[in-house]
Amino acid sequence: MDLVSGGRTLPGCGIGWSPEEYQAAGLDFGRRGARMDELLDALDALSIEDPAQHKGVHLPAALHHSPLKPARKPRPPFCLGALSERGLATVARHGDGRLPLCVVPSFVGIDGLIAQRLPLDRLGRDVGRAPEEIDTVLRVSIDAGTGVTQVADTIRLVHECIGIDPCMVDPMYAVKTVDETIDHARDGLGLIAEG
Repeated sequence: MDLVSGGRTLPGCGIGWSPEEYQAAGLDFGRRGARMDELLDALDALSIEDPAQHKGVHLPAALHHSPLKPARKPRPPFCLGALSERGLATVARHGDGRLPLCVVPSFVGIDGLIAQRLPLDRLGRDVGRAPEEIDTVLRVSIDAGTGVTQVADTIRLVHECIGIDPCMVDPMYAVKTVDETIDHARDGLGLIAEG
């Protein structure tokens, strides 16, 4: 995706919170943190090395030629969703950014967003990383029936209060079809263009 987008894609992922999803996949919910740590190590190896391999318990990859590399060097930045101390420690060790969540309008906790950043900064310093080396990209989910203007106003408020600039808007609960998703994005981009 990074290559196809010309380096404009910002990958983000998390370990998940639903035991049922892990059960459906036949995976141990209690090992999800270890799987994420290994995934990030594997992505580093596969993005940078050629030939590449990863010797892991959960995600082994045999030595193979891997000439298709990301546009950004050495690899695209990875943003990780995390709330727990262990999850934030993973962000501090491996992540280029964190994906905190707000839900417009039902959950926009500016004080919580500030409070969540403090342990990440401490954990980053513990592993030799300055706080500014770990970005914050706000994930904005939208409650059903919420207008684009309210979403834009909320993003603007969060930026003015705590300086979070990049954000990812997730309209999954606000729209029902692909066409509605496109319309929602078009309306949002129109508001951005207006300033």
